[in-house]
Order: sequence, then C-alpha cells, then structure tokens
Amino acid sequence: MMRQIRKVACVGAGLIGQGWATVFASKGLSVVLQDLTESVLRDALSRIAENLQFLEAYHLLEDRSATGAATLVETTTRIEEAVARADYVQESVPDRYEIKKPVFEIMDRFASPDTILASSSSGLLMSEIQEATRRPERCVMAHPILPVHLVPAVEVVGGERTSADATLAVCEFMKKLGKVPILLKKEVSGYIVNRLQAAVLREAIDLVDREVASSEDVDTAFCMGIGLRDPVIGPLLRAHLAAEGIERFFENYGESYRLRWESMETWTSVPPRAAQAVAKGVKEMNAVRSLSLGELKKWRDKMLVGILRVVKEEGGAQHGRGRKRL
Repeated sequence: MMRQIRKVACVGAGLIGQGWATVFASKGLSVVLQDLTESVLRDALSRIAENLQFLEAYHLLEDRSATGAATLVETTTRIEEAVARADYVQESVPDRYEIKKPVFEIMDRFASPDTILASSSSGLLMSEIQEATRRPERCVMAHPILPVHLVPAVEVVGGERTSADATLAVCEFMKKLGKVPILLKKEVSGYIVNRLQAAVLREAIDLVDREVASSEDVDTAFCMGIGLRDPVIGPLLRAHLAAEGIERFFENYGESYRLRWESMETWTSVPPRAAQAVAKGVKEMNAVRSLSLGELKKWRDKMLVGILRVVKEEGGAQHGRGRKRL
C-alpha cells in the first residue's frame, strides 16, 4: 500500500514532533516540519539539532554527521504544503479530538491517496479520528515513547476502518528506522505502555499519600528493583520465572496478589491531597534540588544510551530477534 518513503511530513513541532523529525533525519530521510508559527519552528529546529548532536556524540548516527542530518529538515506553517509531497505523514499535535480531527481532515484532503497518515496520540482512538477523513483505511496510530529519538518501542494500532495493509506497512517502516513496533490487536485507550504506566503511577502516588514512603524512596524502589529487571523481561515473563512456570505462579501467588490488589486504591482521578504530597516530595528529591530540568533530561538520555547498548549487545531472552534489532 505504501510507496517507498523518501520524504516525511511531521505535523506538529512540539517535543514529540521534534523527536520524530530527529529520527527521520538521522536515517537520511527528507523532513518537512510544520507548526503554526515561525517562532515555534525555529525553536524546534534548535532542539532537533541538539538531538542530532547528542546522537553523533554517542556514535548513534550512521553514515552522516549531525550537521548533515539537520540540513534534511525544512519547515512550513501550512499543513497542506507539508503533506502534499510526503510519502508518509506523522502527526503530533495536542492530544485532543477537537484538534486532531480537523488536522486529519486537512491532511487527508491534501496528501497523496497512497500516503499513510499516522498519529502520535498517546491514548486517543483512531476509530474516532478517522471519521473526519475520506480515506480512513490509511489512518494509523503510531505512538512513540519519550524520548522519541532514543526509545525504540512504537505502538501501532488501527481504527475500525483502517486496513491491515496500512498497519503492517507502518510496522515495516518502523523496523527500517530501527524502531521496535508493537502491533495491538484491538483499540484500547492508552494502548499498552501508558496503561501499564498508569497502573504503576497510581500506586506510587497512593504510597506517598499514605506516607508509606517518601517520593524519593518510592522511585528508588522502582529503579533499583523493578527498573533494573524490566529492560530484560516484562511482567508476564517475570511471573513465569518467579514461580518456575506461569501455571505455578497463579497457583502459588494468586492469594498473595489478591490481598495486594484488595488493599490498593482504585480512584480514577488524583485526589488533591495526594497530588500536593507527591509534588512536595518530588521537589525534595536530591536530583530535582541539584539539577535543572534540562540537566535531568540530559542525564536520563545518557543513561538510556548505556542501557540500550547493553540490550543490543547482549540480546535478551524476551522477544529474541526483536531485541537484537535495537
């Protein structure tokens, strides 16, 4: 369905759009970056250049320099101009239906009929968004994980009227970019990654609110426990290994987990008291008190590069060949 991709349009030049543009340019693709104002675009170009310089510094750019890759990105304030000559479109505007649907209507009207229109939404449903288009079969969710230019996972899911060819074509394109596509069988709000994050975050907030531990110690428990293990195995394989067989896990730990789940909170919006407690605790963290937001991001990205290199070099029990693609 999808023609050979040489030119990509990035609609929306915020943090996610900047990350996508970095990925595309780093792979030698021509990029047209669109947003509403020239000032936003100038700032985006600066951030993209910084991202590319970071990739170059850690030897993550293949056969090109950061300066050369940056020249592959041009800008425009008109969506129709951005998508008209694109072989693939990645939309990254704010995550609200009232914004995305009109944008998809314009993209669908001006993009070539065989150009796939992908959204970076972190939780909306494509079935709703594609109602605004005349060619809903080419509309797909391709949800990246921040920072986009470093984390390989991309969740791919179509809407009710998306063709199987379109979702598979996006998966293949992501593989060529060095990404690891995760194909969802059906739509669900938040997809996989953000639903898992939401469950962990609610419990983390509640533990702080109930004064079980400080914000710093809750994060430390995650990073020095679950976090160290999770780059290698996920929650289901972990359960399989913990009990030396997944069937035995449910037999041996079912009651223990029932007691945990019964004691956990089930609220669906953060109580104001809990939000205040967590905010106070985060501001008291050593890293937050000693480093700026920019410095924290640079530290995070540096650590991510180290983890990704280990995963790539050592492979991984889970997903075998998929891990080696990193």
